Amino acid sequence: MDRTKHTVGATKRRLIFERSPPPRSPPPLQEITPEPQSQPEKKKKRAYRFRPGTVALREIRKCRKSTDLLIPFAPFVRLVRDIATNYAKDGKPMPWTPHALLALQEAAKYDMVDVFEKAILCLIYA
Repeated sequence: MDRTKHTVGATKRRLIFERSPPPRSPPPLQEITPEPQSQPEKKKKRAYRFRPGTVALREIRKCRKSTDLLIPFAPFVRLVRDIATNYAKDGKPMPWTPHALLALQEAAKYDMVDVFEKAILCLIYA
C-alpha cells in the first residue's frame, strides 16, 4: 500500500471556519506618558488589630451557635471506650449505644465551650 497524505475535506474545512470565533480587533492605541518617579508608593493598609480576647470571645460565640462537634466522632469514641475499660472491674469493654456516645459528645462540647468562656473572662478581668 502506498503511503499518501490525506488532506482535510471541504466539509471539515467549512466546519472549522464556522466554529472559530470572530477575529478580535486590536486594542486602541494609548499615548504612553512616563510616570513621575518622585511620587511616593502607596502603603498597604494594615489589618485592624482587635484588643486581646475579642477574637477569642467571637470564636466562643461561634462555637455556641454551631451545631457541629468540636472533636471528631471516631477519636472521641475511642477515648470514651478506653476510659470506660480502665474503670471496668473485669477489664472488658462496656457496650455503648451510638445515641449514648453522641449525647456524651454533645455534653462534652458544651462543657468545653463553657470552660473556654470562663478562661477568657478570667484572662480579661484578672
